[in-house]
Parts: sequence; C-alpha cells; structure tokens
Amino acid sequence: MIVEENYKTIQQEPELTDSEGVTITKIIGCMKRAVLSFKNACSQKNLHRPLNENKLTQIYVEQIEVFVKPIPNLGIKNQYSDTFFGTRGVPDFYFHIVEEGVHHKPLFVVEAKVLPAPPPKSREREYVKGGSKNGGIERFKIEKHGKGFDDCGMVGFVEKETFTFWLQNINTWILDLTTTNNFWQADEKLETVESTEDFMHLKSIAHRKSQKDIRLQHLWIDIS
Repeated sequence: MIVEENYKTIQQEPELTDSEGVTITKIIGCMKRAVLSFKNACSQKNLHRPLNENKLTQIYVEQIEVFVKPIPNLGIKNQYSDTFFGTRGVPDFYFHIVEEGVHHKPLFVVEAKVLPAPPPKSREREYVKGGSKNGGIERFKIEKHGKGFDDCGMVGFVEKETFTFWLQNINTWILDLTTTNNFWQADEKLETVESTEDFMHLKSIAHRKSQKDIRLQHLWIDIS
C-alpha cells in the first residue's frame, strides 16, 4: 500500500546531511523537474488571477514536493523563520532534512521574485536591490537571508520578456551599482549554466561583510 511505503521511507535513517555538497545538486534537480508541472498547474482555468509572487511560489512549492518525496528524509516548506542565527528575513521556501526528534538547519533557502517587478517603477530593480533592503540578491549580501549558509537560491517567475533580456538587464544593474557603491563588485554578475525553452539556470556569488562569499543558484521560469 502507498501509505505503508511512505511510512517505511520516513522511518529510514537520514541519508542527507548538512555538509553533503551532492544535496544541492539533488535540490536543483527537483526544482528543474518541477518546472513543467508548475506551468501546467498555473494554466488551470479555475485559478483566480492575477497570480502574485506569493501565490506563484505556493504553487511551485507544491509541485517541487512531488519530486522531493521519493528522496528519503528530504522535505520542502514555504517560508523559513530563522531558528539558528536569529535573522529576521523570511525566505520564500526552503529544503530541509526530515528526522524525527531533530530540528535541522535548512539545507537550502530560496527567495522568489517576479520579473518584471510589480509597480511602482521604483521597484524595477528589486531582483538585485530594492527599497528598505528588500532586493533579492541584496538580502543575501546583507545576511537578511542566508546567514550561516554557503549556498542559497533565487527563483525568477518571468512574466514578460526573454531570459536573455533579464540577464542583460540584471547584470547591467549590478554593474551600475559598482560605480556608486563599493559593496557591489563586477564579479557578482550572473552566469548562465543551462538554458531551455522553459527555464534558465544561472549562478553567481554575493560578497558579504562578515562571512565569506555566498554562492547563489538562480532558476528563472517562463510563465508568460
């Protein structure tokens, strides 16, 4: 029975640890495999539109969960409140080890943004830097997100324009910041890892003041 099989899986000894680099590869793989089912779910005619960032994230997390379930002791949840380092930022979703009687530091936390950013125009560059220190990459640089982590992620829900358009614009925004703020450096630009019709996988680093650089995995999903 399915219930019995799932119970047996939960009872297995943990196969994932906080230090296993291979875990990040598994997580990114689940995020990529969930893209098509996420797009199908978003196309349902009975959904109340428009779908904002929170709603898109909720649907995406549900679909990623389908691909996470077969991996023993790996879980995914919406929104992470930091129980280890006391930061106040709340990333949009996170992956974690599932183990009875133990609360683990997340394996990977993810911030989600819609491209283009919602009005007003002052939010235009929010994927990188925003008002009230709410920019996506900015949150990781100032350790509002990602404190104590070496690897974290960002998701971009692309409603308009192409992946190439956003790569050029976001890298231009980063370069613009380097001319007025020495906290931002040119080597923080995004680089393409994989590009398909439905998604683009990119990577970057973000310099931080009190910790070593953090590696960011970016996954952009075309929902136009």
